[in-house]
Amino acid sequence: MQTVKKFYYDVVICGGGPSGCAAAIAAGRSGKRAILLELRESLGGLCTNGYITGLAGVVEGIGKEWLERLDAEGHAVMKPHLPTAEPEYGKQMLEEMVLQSGTRILYGTHVVDCIKEDNKIKSVIAYTKSGKIEVEGKVFIDATGDADLALAADVPLESGNAEFCGLNQSVTMGFRLAYVNLKEYNEANAAWRKHPDFDPNDPKKRSLIVYKEHIAYQEGRLHEILSPGNIVYPMPSQDQTCMDVTLDATHTFDCHNTDVEDLTRQIVDQHRKVIWFHNFLKNDVPGFENSVLEAYAPMNGVRDSRHIIGEYLFKDTDLGAAMKFEDGIYQHTEFYDTHVPTPGFHTAHRHIHANEPVENAICRPTQDAEDYMYTPLVRPLAWEVRTDPRKYCEIPFRSLIAKGVDNLMATGRCMSAEYHAIGSIRVIGPSMGMGQAAGYGASLFIDQKLNAVRDLDGRLVRQMMIDNGVDLNNPPGGYWKTIREFEGEVVVSAGDMCEIRNSKGQTPPR
Repeated sequence: MQTVKKFYYDVVICGGGPSGCAAAIAAGRSGKRAILLELRESLGGLCTNGYITGLAGVVEGIGKEWLERLDAEGHAVMKPHLPTAEPEYGKQMLEEMVLQSGTRILYGTHVVDCIKEDNKIKSVIAYTKSGKIEVEGKVFIDATGDADLALAADVPLESGNAEFCGLNQSVTMGFRLAYVNLKEYNEANAAWRKHPDFDPNDPKKRSLIVYKEHIAYQEGRLHEILSPGNIVYPMPSQDQTCMDVTLDATHTFDCHNTDVEDLTRQIVDQHRKVIWFHNFLKNDVPGFENSVLEAYAPMNGVRDSRHIIGEYLFKDTDLGAAMKFEDGIYQHTEFYDTHVPTPGFHTAHRHIHANEPVENAICRPTQDAEDYMYTPLVRPLAWEVRTDPRKYCEIPFRSLIAKGVDNLMATGRCMSAEYHAIGSIRVIGPSMGMGQAAGYGASLFIDQKLNAVRDLDGRLVRQMMIDNGVDLNNPPGGYWKTIREFEGEVVVSAGDMCEIRNSKGQTPPR
């Protein structure tokens, strides 16, 4: 197909999810001619188009600005942890922020290839309604989620890990319900925690919804457990008794997330599971009796696929060890969160295994040797490793820099990290933080007239983040400060991660 249009920019960002948007805004505000190429018709990726509306992780910088701008117009639910954005208004606000930065947007643009010269990407090739286009740039940022540009540029890539023989994390499809009585649901949850059947140490009984699922399964009203665990994200509302919520619930397993046939299987599987799960909620869970399914998410909930091998491979153990780096550009506080690749009663891996204890992590001898739902393919190593809720790690700028190509960075879930590390840092907060750093890094690369992004001193990117309001010199504040200062002992919680509990059994307020 003949090229019908050609564009020339300083910074070319491929992918308009949270990470790509933050990169585009940062590059544009730094005075660079930037363009954002997005396959869909709106921005925000899984946060907006996938209905994963909760912003997990530390929300700072451009991510915090986006949330605060939404809140000022009544389109966010502000909470100390996991605030939520109304997805439709969230799309529009990201679009506004990108355009206000001076960055151009091209929708309906599918990046499929690139042209390289002298170890640099010269331009990307994309297909659009206009036909084949070429976008030339000085530096490129892969925020596609699947490392599509890195694949075209022959960057070394990885998908899955040895433990699961290349399987990706299980996928879910978000959905939106109307007419939910969230007040009644929350009251039922509070009552459940006082019920004699409640057991915080039993994965089948620690959640009201999961408990009722197992009853429905035993009684033959569900033919399988659809959701080992779930989060109900509230939408902004003046009436808690009749409101919209989004959910990230049902799981599809044994996934290969870059295979078109398997992706189709996942989507078909999710479509029917969402219907089954909604029917179950209506019939069995207080507060959902009058709910109506408003929409499936128009984007499948893929958690991981290809990721680059970069100048630094962020390790699974770096998370537990609370590693810090001179070029650290984001403070990450979340636990291990690898959604299980194979069927079972677990939602996610909240710990990893190691041959020996990891300094700064919470470690104990493994109790998983006979749990074949948790480790189905290989006997686990000797030690369980969990993150300490009082500590945090840093993501280094070097993990965004692709090996083998001089002017390419990858951000979000396709950055350079091991499998279980990706399982934690793939969420919205760190994705936006990494994107912002990539946008600043692209600007510095051009200003300094460097030959390769790897030649850029990542400490300068860190300082640029600090100069733009991201406090990287002090531990995270707010909710995370409350956790650090809460008096009590670190214990393994019902959710299989670590929490702080005082002598009265109380945990820090959320």
